[in-house]
Amino acid sequence: MAPRSPSCALTWLLAMLQGQTYDQIAERFCVTKSTVSKSVADLARELQSVVGVIGIDEDSAPTAHVIRAHAQDYLEALEHFVPLAKPVAATSPPIITHAHIDQLVLHTARHSRCKQRDLALLLMLVHTGARPNEIARMTVADYIDASGQRRSPPWLPAKAASSGIARPLLLRDATALYWLDAYLAWRLAAGYGVSDRSEYRGLQGDSSLFLSRTGKSLSSSSSNVTPEKGLHDILQRIFRYANLPGFGVLCARRSIAHRLRADGRTTEEIAFYLGTRTGSVRRLLSKRTQKPPHPRMPSLGSRA
Repeated sequence: MAPRSPSCALTWLLAMLQGQTYDQIAERFCVTKSTVSKSVADLARELQSVVGVIGIDEDSAPTAHVIRAHAQDYLEALEHFVPLAKPVAATSPPIITHAHIDQLVLHTARHSRCKQRDLALLLMLVHTGARPNEIARMTVADYIDASGQRRSPPWLPAKAASSGIARPLLLRDATALYWLDAYLAWRLAAGYGVSDRSEYRGLQGDSSLFLSRTGKSLSSSSSNVTPEKGLHDILQRIFRYANLPGFGVLCARRSIAHRLRADGRTTEEIAFYLGTRTGSVRRLLSKRTQKPPHPRMPSLGSRA
């Protein structure tokens, strides 16, 4: 049986969240109940692993009962999710090397309409492996304290973590920290999420760390009224800037897992830093894929 399009699975998942049963959906669309249930479960698993569903581990089985019980969490994940036009390849996502990061930074700086934010967001992803939905829930106060000093390390709070367990973010890269600071300074100058007090560098500590280009929150409460669909949409666009086929959000978590293993971390430690289970880490580490081509870096005077 040919795989159903992402739009079918999305339609069926939304119908189920609105109270329809698999039988009712199958009858309405003239397909079998198993087709509906498998498509919905596959989409739910993709939401759990790619974007992150708050309160649901990425390895949890997305049964109808689980999906309905966490309906709002799956809906929030959908707001940050951009389904791929083509099915995901059977091979594992490639590893993001330092050369690839350089290429991503160069093209993002050249093409982004919100350079400071998109560079900070990109580097947050590739250096921490945090899921888009987790990053979307981070606040200014999670990155800096009231005196304006960086937290070392910054922590992803339990309420923002998909697992519901707080964890430190391995954010030590000097370039990532530079662009995060540059983005906060840009926000202050633009008047986005500012405060009339001096704490948190003049910003509201409880405001989202990353905002839309117009200063709106990217959280579920207001992302529908912004021109951007969510952090997954922004991140996928950043990867398209660099023209790296096969690269995307999932590559970041796999790359972090391999980087931590090379540093001598145990499977349990890697699971802790990625906010997942050891079984997920073993899959990230055990699957093999062809070595991606070394990116060709254009000169600063050329156009991509």
